Formats: sequence, C-alpha cells, structure tokens
Amino acid sequence: MKRIFMDYQKISVLIVIFAGVIWLNDVNAQQASQAEINLFARYVDGNGIEMRWFSDNNEVMRKGTESGFIVERRIAGTGSFQTVQTVQPLDEAQTEQLIQTTVGEGNRADRLRVVTELRDSDTDHLPGEIDFQNRIEDLVNRKSAEDFRTMTFMLSSFEDSLAARVLGLSATDANVMAAQTYEYRARLANPGGMNVTSVITEITASEQTVDYEIPILVNEGDSELSFIWEQPENSVGLYVQRSFSANGPFEPLNEVIELNLRGKQYDGPQRGTYSDKKLNNYRTYHYRFYGQNAFGERVLFGEASGTPRDLTPPREPLLLQPKHVSEDTVRVTWEMPGAVDNDLAGFAVLRGDGTSEEFVRLHPDLTDPSLREWIDLDFNRDLDTYYAVQAVDTAGNVSNSAVLPVSYIRFNPPVKPEIGQATIGDDGSVEIIISPDPEYAVDGYKIFMANDPEHEFSVVKEVFGDSLITPGNRTVVRDTVMLNTLTRNVYYKIRAYDVHFNESEESDVIALERPDIVPPPRPVFKNVETGTTEVNFEIALPSVVDFQTATLYRRSGPESDWQPVQTFREKTEIARYTDKRLVPGETYFYRLQAEDQSGLLSDFSNPVQVKTVNRRSVSVAENLSAQYGDRGAVIRWAYPGDVLDEVFFVVYRRSSDRGFQQVGRSEETFFTDRRVRPGRYEYQVRVFRKDGNQSEMSEPVSLSFTE
Repeated sequence: MKRIFMDYQKISVLIVIFAGVIWLNDVNAQQASQAEINLFARYVDGNGIEMRWFSDNNEVMRKGTESGFIVERRIAGTGSFQTVQTVQPLDEAQTEQLIQTTVGEGNRADRLRVVTELRDSDTDHLPGEIDFQNRIEDLVNRKSAEDFRTMTFMLSSFEDSLAARVLGLSATDANVMAAQTYEYRARLANPGGMNVTSVITEITASEQTVDYEIPILVNEGDSELSFIWEQPENSVGLYVQRSFSANGPFEPLNEVIELNLRGKQYDGPQRGTYSDKKLNNYRTYHYRFYGQNAFGERVLFGEASGTPRDLTPPREPLLLQPKHVSEDTVRVTWEMPGAVDNDLAGFAVLRGDGTSEEFVRLHPDLTDPSLREWIDLDFNRDLDTYYAVQAVDTAGNVSNSAVLPVSYIRFNPPVKPEIGQATIGDDGSVEIIISPDPEYAVDGYKIFMANDPEHEFSVVKEVFGDSLITPGNRTVVRDTVMLNTLTRNVYYKIRAYDVHFNESEESDVIALERPDIVPPPRPVFKNVETGTTEVNFEIALPSVVDFQTATLYRRSGPESDWQPVQTFREKTEIARYTDKRLVPGETYFYRLQAEDQSGLLSDFSNPVQVKTVNRRSVSVAENLSAQYGDRGAVIRWAYPGDVLDEVFFVVYRRSSDRGFQQVGRSEETFFTDRRVRPGRYEYQVRVFRKDGNQSEMSEPVSLSFTE
C-alpha cells in the first residue's frame, strides 16, 4: 500500500491535497447527504454517445469500481429505462493486456496500474479493531484514505480515458438514431442495500460544438503576471504553457494538473486563477491555458500575453525635523534606512502649506543620489511652511517621506482671550463675541466646543487672516449646534494665535443652554395578551428626565377614529393596563404616544392589531384513507363541517422511528406526501378555521410499501 501511494504522488501530487481539503471541509458529509451517481454524456459522430459517470460518495465509488455499473437508456420523456450495458472494471491481468496493446510503458502505464491496485486495496474496512486509545486519529486516517482513493479515481479518469475504462466508469452507446433525444442514467450493479440516486442526463444524438474560447484578464505586476478567468463548463483543472514568442514554441509550466479548490458551501462565481512569478521585467510572455474535460481530453480554452514591470518604489526617505537655523535659512535633512537601491536616481525636496495640492519642488532636476541635505533660502515666515522629500528610481517609481513643519524662532504668545458675549438661537445658531486683543498681536483664533465641560474639547472653527481679525476691534464668530440631542448645554472656549502660530492660554469656558426641541422617544408595547373580552398590555415608557404623560389609543377598524383609552402619568419603566368590555372575535388596533414637559409629542408607536378570542368548535376530519401512487403517498379524507373556503387542513406523519410531525398543508380534502421511502407510516389530519379555531386530531390511517 505504501508503494502505491508513493508511486502515484510522482504522477499527481495534487490529488493528495484535494482529498485532504475535502476531509477538512466536512468529516461526515457522505454520511449526512444522499448518495448520487452523476452521468456525463456527449455525441460523437460515427461513434455514438460516449458516457462517463462519477459519485462523490466513497462507498458508491468503492462498490462500483469493484462490482460494476449498469447503464440504462430511454427515449426522453417516454417509457421506462432499458439496460444498455453492464460495465465491469478490468482486473489486473486485463489492465496489463490493455497497457501492452495500447500504451506501452511510461507514466500512463503507471497511472493505470496505480488505479487498479488502489481499487483492490482495502481502506474502508481495514482489518483488526479500531485503536480506541487513539481512535480519533485512526478514524481520520481511514477517512483520508477513502477520500484519497475516490479523488484518485475521479482525477485519473479526467486525465486519461483509459483510466475510466479500467475502473468501469465509461461506456459508449453506438446504437442510437441521429437527432433523437435520449435520457441516460448509471446505477450500481450490486447496491448492497445502499440508497443511491441515479441522476438522469438528457442528450441529443447530434454533433455539438463546444466553444472553449474564454477571455482571460491579465494583471501585470512586479516580476510576476497574474491571470483570472471564468471557469469553462465541463472542464476541470489547469495546464499552462508559456513562450517568449506569440508563435511559440510553448513549454509546459506544470506536468501535474492544478486545481482551484473551494469550500463545500461556496456558491460564488466559478473563476480560475494562475500566477507566474520570478519573471524578467519589461519582457513580454505569451501563455496558453488548457483544461481537462470529463472524457480525458485536454482542451485549449484561452490565450493571454503580459509584460511584468518594475513597480517597487525606493525605500522611503526618513525626513528629520526641518530647522529654522537663522533669520533667512531653513535646513532640511534626511536619511535613507538600510542599503541604498542600485536604481535610485535621486531626490526631490518639496515645500508647501501642509496640503498636498500646494507642495512644489524646490529645484528643477533630481538631486544627486548621495545628497542628504537641502538649504531653503526662499521661505516666507508669515506662512505655515511644511517640507517633504521624495526618493525616485530609474523607472520613475516614487516614495514619499513624512510631511514635517518647520518651527520658527519663538515669540511671546498672545494674552489670554476673553469672551465678551455669547448667545444661542432657537435654530441652534451660536454667536460668540471676542473682546479686542489689547496687544494687537492676534492673527487668529481657534474655537473649541464640547457637550460636557469634563469631556475633551474639539476644534469647530478657525478664524485667521486680516479680513476677519481687525486689530483693536472685537471679533464675531458664528457656529451652529445640533438641537436634537439629550445633552442640554453646550460649552465653548477659545485660544488666540499670532502670525508665527504661537498660542495663548485658553479662555474661560462658557456654557450655553440649548432650546428644547427634542420630542420624547416613543413608548413601546412589550407584551400583549388577548382574551375573549379583554386585552392585557405591558408598555415600556420613555426613560427621559422631562417625561410628562403617555397615552394609549384604540380604534375598532381601519376606517374608524383613534380614541384615547388610558393616560399614564407615573414615571415608571413598565406600565400595565387591561382594556375590558371588548367584543369576542373582533379586531382592534392600538398605538401609543408620549408627551414631555415642554409639550413636545413623540411619534406614534407602530400600531398593534389584536383579535379577541372567538371560541368555536370545529368538526374533525373523517374517513381517512392512504395509498401509494407514482408520486408518493396519497391521503384522502372527508370533512362534514363548514364550507371548505373557511378552513384548511394540516397533515401529520409518524414513521417507525419518529413521532407525529407536520408534513404539509392542504386547502382540499387530499394531500400527496412525496417525501416517503420504503417503510410503514401513520397519518392524521387536523382541521383549522381561518379565525384561529382548530379541531381535534383525526383517527390515524396506516400505509406500508416497498420498492
């Protein structure tokens, strides 16, 4: 067994990876799902209809490749299936004869021998008892071996049509009429009690042209090319060839089929991808992409070309803090971390006001790659000045340093500003009047705001420049605050700055009270219980400080007016109320609204619809019968009660290992249960009126059937 696995790894290593992924996705997938046999078919002129079939169930594949499959056919949509062929796998001697007469020695012969020996190996029922001391590892190894064998069979059949013949997974129906449409299915020759679904495939006996020309998108990276495409139908895996010329010669990049693996639950686009790395930049490469179809044929489905490019920028320069070293001089210095790349072309020194749009290069050409300093003699001390450095390579790739401001020689900061007056309007508009600066040194202000004096203040306004700041005059600042908030006050403070951005001490904090325009939250129905003549409510009232009242409204129909039925005035989390003297069987609507101490009303709550209980007796279904038909179990009954448009019927089923469970609903006096298998069942029916009343359960009826 070890020799078989090692030999086959040399042929197709990816089979091991694929089997392992299936195991990790779902250990119990085969036990939990219905086993199926899927059949693929095509018409070949002069040969007939060729078929391949596979199952993703390990036990089905094991039984079929040991005892064979039966292929059946019928004319589409008519009659019953007739046996076309019983396909038996080849034994070791037959396989050797096929190898000697067909392929000779080599990898193909090795593959055929491997699948033959692997089919005869015992992985599902290993001898001896399970080692319960290490039972989890033992079970994993068994399951992995089963998955390995199944995927070996499938991928070998995809890669080689002779492998499908050796395993008994292929057949050809030569006795077909041109243009006639047939239905085929494959089933186990010896199912051994397994419940296996044979998926039916429809095929017309006419030549079909398969267009495998698939557009392939190319992403040109640095020393690599990446490809993506929509996976063609009826194609699995990938073989790639590459050439330096569009006309070839092309050389294969993989001898083993590559698979794009997806999880069991994946339901997205079926796309394929491939990456070719360690390429030479600025050289054009040409590719051909092949897939493998279910009939062991390799098909060309797309071609693409691409040119890798140098996209790697140099290392980022490390800009040191620019220094104002004299009245008219700023020194900008930087470093390069690590070794300098061979393709570094030089540096660019930039100056601006802090925004990327305003940065300009201080010199027309790149500096020498060895330079690490620049002296700026043309800056303006009356403006904010920032510097940055770019490293540029010979391909034009650019890396940027951090942006740093220059710190000018410091002056005495402005004096602490004073807020002379501040008001807030009903619309949330704020006006702050700042007293004149006695030293005439202020170039601007920053205004800070917070909703609590203990919270961190944020900058909401900046006022700078001669057009807004007039020496010796007061400064008016306007702002707008949100009124729809639960915090009553808003707090402001300011700070003054001179032309060199020297900052003053913060002003005293002022508080402004917002006008109350925020209505209270809506009350909420927490629980509603309906009786015959009354409705009980649990209501969650708004937990706000200025709560005043909450009112419960009612109306008896969509066209009637809302009427108040109860007003809640107590500040409590949950209010309870019972609305009495209602009419049985009638529908009522209720809603809530709250009011605060300022007279503001909340939105109405979402209305709730209740219907008082109308106690009525409902007749029981009678004379149940059950029989098995082509579509399943048919249950019939009689109903002597109300007219049928006022009731509906719910059907319940009990099998030998489960209690009664609902299986369907019917508006008529019959029901077909299609989800049955051979066995014994009991059925009962309950009648429901559309006003909510229901009958007792009917007498049971039994049904037994076999295939």
